[in-house]
Parts: sequence; structure tokens; C-alpha cells
Amino acid sequence: MTDTAWVPISRPQPNVLTVLATVNGRKLKLIVDTGWHRDGITVQSDSVSAPHLATEDVEVFGTSASGAKMLRFKKTRADRVALGNVELTQVPLFLGNIQGLEGHTFRTVGADGFVGVGFLNTCSAIVDLHNLRLYLRPPGKGHRAVIGPALQASGLSEVPLLPGCLVEVEINGFPGKMVVDTGAFLAGLDVRMAPLVRATGYRSRVGITDASGATMETKLARLHSFKIGGVNARAPDIRLQTFGFYSTSGGKIIGLLGMDILGPNGTIIDFGQQKLYFYKL
Repeated sequence: MTDTAWVPISRPQPNVLTVLATVNGRKLKLIVDTGWHRDGITVQSDSVSAPHLATEDVEVFGTSASGAKMLRFKKTRADRVALGNVELTQVPLFLGNIQGLEGHTFRTVGADGFVGVGFLNTCSAIVDLHNLRLYLRPPGKGHRAVIGPALQASGLSEVPLLPGCLVEVEINGFPGKMVVDTGAFLAGLDVRMAPLVRATGYRSRVGITDASGATMETKLARLHSFKIGGVNARAPDIRLQTFGFYSTSGGKIIGLLGMDILGPNGTIIDFGQQKLYFYKL
């Protein structure tokens, strides 16, 4: 890929993706999270020292998947960010208390923060889950790689990536949109959709903790069919829970496309061309 550098992606746990970065001289482990809708990089406030940088308060940083508000963050800019041999300057940097990283699952990963969809869009990133590589093209350098023809020739399906890192889906024949979320261990469907898609939940020992630290009990439901962009895809039983974005989107965004679907389907997310590739069923 001309003018595009790549960084290895690690999987400290089966459904967690991390990369190593250097932010203002500090080595950090960051989760690659396409469901994290912020520019730049977000880290725990004690991970990066920035006493000489001007900061501004961000009282309401955003909402987590459960709809809980994330409060009292600060915004600044990192003098220098390096991922592999890609170096960037003046990268938006958010500092705060990310309570979800202090939960049991993420604590064992040892992550310091997130690389989100804003950063990935800016760098025309390609997240390659098949080969565990993150390709980056710094802004203003080179040309965007065109990978679609080669991937389709190798048997992958191509579907559009919609604004907000969304894709069209069909669950048991019912249409909707899902967030493509590499930060979600498991795919999830809003529980209010269960009657519409004729999905019956059964008890599960799976509990979910989101970025705000909110913990939710979930049920699982078996799916009869699952399509991404009209293409049949492999999908396990899906968790049912309440998502804040379901209400705010007027029921148009119905859930998360998590790593238990993205990983096994050999997904490649191309932010430069706004395309999603995966092996069809």
C-alpha cells in the first residue's frame, strides 16, 4: 500500500484489539475502538503528563453505549503521537477518568485509552482483522489505497460504511442499522427490537460493562438469519440489552456489530474509501 504504513494489532484477549503508541514521549497501549466517536486519542488522565499544554474542560464528554453520561474530561493537543513509523503532531487528546477501563476485563488488558473513529477517519485507516494490521496514511500524504477489487477477487463481500461507522443489517429479515464496533466484545441488539425480529431471549451469565463503568445484565437470543448490507454473514447468538442510541436515533440504530461477528468473518474496515469487507456465509 503506497504511502501507507502499518502497525501490528495485538489481541490480548480474543475480542480485544490493541496497538502500541507513543504520546508525548509516553508509551501507551490503546484499544482500537471504532465505536468510540471522538477525534484524536482518549486516555486516562494520569497516562500522559501535559502540564505545559493548554486544556479546556469538556463537562459532558459524551454518552456510553448504555446511555450513561461521561463527565469531566479535558481536551488538549498532543505535541507528538507515534504509531509504528507514522508520526503525527498536534493530535486532539482527551484526558479523563474512563471508568470502564478499570473493570475486570479491561484491567487485565492493561489499556491506557482508545483510538477512536475520528482518528481512524483522519488517517484514512484500514483495520485489517484478517491479518491483524492497522494501516495508516497521515493527512495530506500520498494517495488513499484502493483495495476493493483485490479483496473482492479473493472472495470478500463489499458493503458501504455509512456516516457514524454504521452499516445496514437485516436480522431475521427485519432491517436496521448497526454501529461497527471493534471495541465491543459481543454484538448486541436493543432489547426493544426483540419482538419485532421475533427473537426470544434466554438467560445468560454474560454481563457487559461499558466505557462509563455501567454494568448491565444481558440475555442472549438465537438468530435465524443475519445480513450485512444485504449479504448473508455468520453470526452467533446475540446479546439483548438496552442501548442509549436506540432512543436518540428514533429506533433506526438497533445495536452494535461486535468482535464476535467482525473477527470470525475476517472483516476489513476501510475508512479511506468508507467500505466494509467480510467473508459471506
